[in-house]
Amino acid sequence: MGTYYTVQYWNEGRSSTQDIDTGINALLNQFENELSNWRVDSWINKFNETPANIPVAVPVYAFEVINLSLELAEKSGGMLDPTAGPLIELWGFGTDRSQMVPTQEAIDRVRSQIGYQNLRFDPVGRTLEKTVPDIQLNCSSIAKGYAVDLVAELLNEEGIENYLINIGGEVRAHGFGPDGQPWKVGIRQPVFQGRDGETLRSIEFHNRALATSGHSQRSFEINGRRYSHILNPKTGQPVPIAMASATVVAPTCALADGFATLALILDAS
Repeated sequence: MGTYYTVQYWNEGRSSTQDIDTGINALLNQFENELSNWRVDSWINKFNETPANIPVAVPVYAFEVINLSLELAEKSGGMLDPTAGPLIELWGFGTDRSQMVPTQEAIDRVRSQIGYQNLRFDPVGRTLEKTVPDIQLNCSSIAKGYAVDLVAELLNEEGIENYLINIGGEVRAHGFGPDGQPWKVGIRQPVFQGRDGETLRSIEFHNRALATSGHSQRSFEINGRRYSHILNPKTGQPVPIAMASATVVAPTCALADGFATLALILDAS
């Protein structure tokens, strides 16, 4: 998913540490094979190339992510839309990192290709189809968080009760740290250009997930104006940088991930 991950755990389970590490790597590799827009042969890219009105079988991880993505899209009135991929690419925040300000004509053209209502999701038959051409899926708003939850499930199944998982800043903790106290997660001050700011606050973390969304790590500046990767699908524009970041604590990391992005979009609406 174009980022790093770390997993800390105390192995008191049934399997060897090597087997657990191998299992984590295999799990994340399969997840990327299904949902990574950066892998040419991934399921999501194959779906994006499929013509309209053709039901496509959805694999297991993609099924859960799409189901939650569409639920959040519905509840947010389309402000968190998994079909906003063309808009993300247009601004250079996707697989194409050109990062340029598009014309209003280009924005309007791409907005006509966006709309989660143009997806027909069959949870019983486990299929997904486009009802209009050019719809493109991009589930990045919750994908990292869901991957964290998958790793947590794997560790739970192995009988591991104490762990801290971090995929690109999306975090989930269970049990206790090495000192017998709840895990502590630091929230850094947002700093532009990808630099790490000072830790503003540390949160004690026990059986919870946390995600932070902000403008500092992925943005660009042209003619004195800064443009963020947080995009409003209704306007086709990056949201104004009024609030530097939002951190959400939730029962699952997928929810925390989606809500943190949504907080910045709704704050600017």
